[in-house]
Amino acid sequence: MLFRNLVIFFLSYVKFNNCFNIGGFKIEWPTKLEDLNLYCKFKECCNDNWIKYNRVRLVKNLTDRVYGQPLLNEAVDALSAHFNPYYPPTKALTLSFHGMTGTGKNFVSKFIAESIYKAGSKSKYVHHFIGRMHFSERSKVHEYKSDLYSWLKGNMSDCPQQLFIFDEVDKIVPEVLNAIKPVIDYRDNVDGIDYSQSVFIFLSNTGADLINEHYYDLHMSEGKSREQLSLTDFEWLIKKGIFNEEGGFHHSDTIKNNLIDHYIPFLPLEERHIRSCIREEFRLKSVTNPRKEHIEQIMQYIEWGPDSSKTFSKTGCKRIGQKVALLVAKYYKQYFTGRDEL
Repeated sequence: MLFRNLVIFFLSYVKFNNCFNIGGFKIEWPTKLEDLNLYCKFKECCNDNWIKYNRVRLVKNLTDRVYGQPLLNEAVDALSAHFNPYYPPTKALTLSFHGMTGTGKNFVSKFIAESIYKAGSKSKYVHHFIGRMHFSERSKVHEYKSDLYSWLKGNMSDCPQQLFIFDEVDKIVPEVLNAIKPVIDYRDNVDGIDYSQSVFIFLSNTGADLINEHYYDLHMSEGKSREQLSLTDFEWLIKKGIFNEEGGFHHSDTIKNNLIDHYIPFLPLEERHIRSCIREEFRLKSVTNPRKEHIEQIMQYIEWGPDSSKTFSKTGCKRIGQKVALLVAKYYKQYFTGRDEL
């Protein structure tokens, strides 16, 4: 550990001092730390050792950890096409996730980051923006646009394979996202920067009601299961809805110019999906065989809709983790290690 820290310290020093005089001999080091293979063994670099799309890992995580969202297969295929080394992309990949709370949008973006970057969501090449935190004041629209464009350009100068996640797009004031229109368009470069290898993911509750209503009609009236649906059943609906609803995409240039590659609907969850979420939360807390009464106890917290049909959970799998944690602490104390004792 001491040796490792000394190496990192030395290489970090090299970053700012690339020329030395030792015994009268002048030694010049590479100007980029990425050129020093030893540095990149310890610290994240923009190379294949740290950035490499893993489709198998993504599919496994989505299969094991996300429920009721078969249309995510389209997102997997889109990512696979984008990272195909034989056919370099001509523009940044843009994915827009829409659906009610608790259906897995943030979960999926996390798994996508883990499938691309060795460091996952903690990678320095993964960037999160939250609508209500970063872009919520109407009086600062022009400032937001200028800062966002400059920030994107600065990061892309460091590495072309970046992931930008915009959460709560419905809370972003209109016009802000117009700033990214040039960087996600079909251009070889913008101000000398090539954005084509980057990925932009937008997460929003906008369009959730339209998605739920349309799926309910397809499911109840036409007898379609969610496994029989395709993106064409929803894309037109989502695009129209987010363009007209208040939020970051309201009359946005990105929508007008057809620069969002894929609109992915997150469907409302049924009872079987909620039960799977509960069992998974128990498993994550090392409880592989939870008692039936405890599963039913958590099911009592779920609100169902629409109206009297009570087909779908109104909050998806939201808060289930907290409810499971409470029961585990109360009834499964044997799974806690290192507990304080009197």
